[in-house]
Amino acid sequence: MAQRFESQFRQFWEQTRDRVRAYMFCACSNATDADDLAQECYLRALRNWECFNGKGTRQAWLFAIARNTQVDWFRKRGREARLAASDNGRSVCEESRPDTEDIEVIWKTVGSLGTEYQETIHLRFAADLSYAEIAELLGVPIGTVRSRLHRGLKAVRAQIEE
Repeated sequence: MAQRFESQFRQFWEQTRDRVRAYMFCACSNATDADDLAQECYLRALRNWECFNGKGTRQAWLFAIARNTQVDWFRKRGREARLAASDNGRSVCEESRPDTEDIEVIWKTVGSLGTEYQETIHLRFAADLSYAEIAELLGVPIGTVRSRLHRGLKAVRAQIEE
């Protein structure tokens, strides 16, 4: 039984690790912090694996844990950490393709948006969650997710065109 559990968790980790790390990297200022946050997220998921109630997807459940891990991390480090992360303007996309200046500009622009737009864009494009999963995670209707994505991306386009 323990071996089956370990196998299930390992498979889940392999399927989600890159997206969790990307989501964490969007929130913090460097790769080391992103790795630490991702590790803490998976430790919490492992400790609470049996608590998953089957409502929604396990992936959305994991990203709720990831989101709470970020909140706790910023709470411990205070306002300075949040400001450093938003000034950083980097994303995991840049890290994997450092020669693409357009990506840097786009993610830096996303970092200048309001928190609800940033979070929705990060969940959709860095974490690759569906609209329904984002709505479940944020506790908002799916129309609100669509609206935030539309308005956020429209603001990004407008700022880049300037």
